Amino acid sequence: MPRRLAVSVGFGGSPEQNKEVISRIKVAEEVGVEAVFTAETWGRDQFSLLTQIALQTSKIKLGTGIAPVFGRSPGVLAMTAATLDELSGGRVVLGLGTSGDRVIEHWHGDKFSKPIQRTKEYIEIINMIVSGEKLFYDGQIFKLQRGFKLLFEPPRKHIPIYVASISPKSMQSLATVADGWMPIYWPKSKFMDGKKMIGEASKAAGRPEDAVECVASLTVVINPDEQKAKMQAAGPISWYVTNMGDFYHEMLTRNGFGEEVAAMRKVAETHKPPPFGTNPELMAAMGDRMLEETAIWGDLETVAAGIEERRQLGVDLPSISMPQGPLDHVERVLGTLVS
Repeated sequence: MPRRLAVSVGFGGSPEQNKEVISRIKVAEEVGVEAVFTAETWGRDQFSLLTQIALQTSKIKLGTGIAPVFGRSPGVLAMTAATLDELSGGRVVLGLGTSGDRVIEHWHGDKFSKPIQRTKEYIEIINMIVSGEKLFYDGQIFKLQRGFKLLFEPPRKHIPIYVASISPKSMQSLATVADGWMPIYWPKSKFMDGKKMIGEASKAAGRPEDAVECVASLTVVINPDEQKAKMQAAGPISWYVTNMGDFYHEMLTRNGFGEEVAAMRKVAETHKPPPFGTNPELMAAMGDRMLEETAIWGDLETVAAGIEERRQLGVDLPSISMPQGPLDHVERVLGTLVS
């Protein structure tokens, strides 16, 4: 039986490049990859790609990674997910998150308000709709009192919902309603701590302690040139710590990397890295300990061992970016990682 693995893909290339994405996903399905997650920003919408994938595959799970809880109402998300679940034969996983105020307020035009409470209410409403209940809901944000009911019966009464979260309040909230926790840039030695926090909150809410699985997004760079691989692996975390608001640097500070984070942000004031890149000054400020905790790099065997280590440390379903290159290379890489 293959080891659990998911891949994430974008939907930002040309039509021809997006056909190549579909081809890689078909290879991923053939070798036993469990799920594919699609991202969404302000380009093509993720559900169109998932529909294309659904029509050309038969087993691989189809996930949003993530759909924001702004921009689409919970009713629209429930209808869309249920429709895609019907089309795909019950393979949908709905990954939800809050995104951030810049995107929500200046692309979607919504007020970025009460994101944690909004996420909780979205999940509860979506669950009600998919289950076939009449929609009577009295929340802090949504008050739905006309008793609407989904006009078709989806193949499942429940679609799994995962939540992207790295803050304690959000993690404790998702523990009460969600099926999965989707952390990113989470230190490998802290996965058990995160799962323990969620497990305790889940149990306190009257749910099983293991009701929520860990579906972690991992930074992975496969390159036999170790130094180049290391620089590539450092790029994303460098960018998120120094440019992407407060959530990421605060999370890493809470998890014991306060000195490194402060040093990186100080360096970035005068030595700004390129988007998703890094420079020697930032590398020195980060240090090896933080990078080793938040990324995996090296040749294929080294990366496979790093992913397996994270499975042993509490990651139930590791998710990596789809490998690039010819299809036979994609098959070899993914086949190795699930074998």
